[in-house]
Amino acid sequence: MGDRLVALNGVSNFMTQPTHTNHTSGQEPQLGGSDAFPILSGFEPILGGERRAGADVERVQAIINAAGESDLLTALDFVERMGQAELYAQELAGVVPKRARQTVGGWHGSFSPGQRQNAIAALAVIGSYESIVPLIEALADDHAAVRVDAGDALAKVCKRLDPSNRRTQIVFQALVDALRGLPLSGRKTVASILAASPPDLVLGSLLNHGLVAKEWWARRESAWALGALGDRRATKRLIYALIDSSSAVRTSAAWALGQLDAPVAIEPLAETLDDPDEVVRAAAVEALGAQANRLDLYDDAFDMVVSLISGSLYDDDISVKHAALEALTRINAPQAREALRVYSAR
Repeated sequence: MGDRLVALNGVSNFMTQPTHTNHTSGQEPQLGGSDAFPILSGFEPILGGERRAGADVERVQAIINAAGESDLLTALDFVERMGQAELYAQELAGVVPKRARQTVGGWHGSFSPGQRQNAIAALAVIGSYESIVPLIEALADDHAAVRVDAGDALAKVCKRLDPSNRRTQIVFQALVDALRGLPLSGRKTVASILAASPPDLVLGSLLNHGLVAKEWWARRESAWALGALGDRRATKRLIYALIDSSSAVRTSAAWALGQLDAPVAIEPLAETLDDPDEVVRAAAVEALGAQANRLDLYDDAFDMVVSLISGSLYDDDISVKHAALEALTRINAPQAREALRVYSAR
């Protein structure tokens, strides 16, 4: 991952700024001391007063050393009832990185994978902006279980983010940028999160950063995510991606155009049937089939699309032939059935 995630670290401090504003008047009830030197017990949140200055180290240890889900949720329930979820989330986010070291007592060793998994599981419940960078980095972890848990937690945290908060837009741009440096499994996880997010939050970053990334794999995942989003505003840029230098990107762009209700994509997809890569041609055939199923049988473009797909039955490559057979089988129209009959009678 290396230098490609430097940008994520650049937004880390911004992400960890408090999400709340202190609206206290200074006259809130205290459990002891004087107005000048208040003694905080940690229970002030339920009295309307100030939050505790720091997380309880023993409680943090209890969370990361929880023996099971029940113990973990019990500890987190107490944290949430005390109004200290954000405070503990910041502490737990520091446990997630594989470079993190314990500082309790005289022990300064690294956290075990199990402890880091517990921290990640806790962030899935109480995490917010402070969790984004460490969870993204954990998608490239050496331990498969950590990677899986980090992906699950990241999806849950992103789903909770407030769309109206300016930091949320930065989060999704960071996710798009992460497509450049993550391994395949991490990229798939991030792309799935992007595809399940509100289009207005992710569309701009995918179009302006993802599809123009210098790494072909980032462009490929961005094209896939745009297709999964199904937003027609991506049509023009996906059409342009049909001539990308990478066949993998062209394949994803063709598939994505098949997911959009965009008849304007039919002509560019037809031209893609001449692509030198058989996988790209097969994807274009599949996309044309999807477009045909959205057209009215009496639309002038319908016969043309069926004819294009029928011609692909005679492609030199078996994968293209198979895509054409599948597409025609899904088109419930006499023209498609006739094309199949003629091909089978050869």
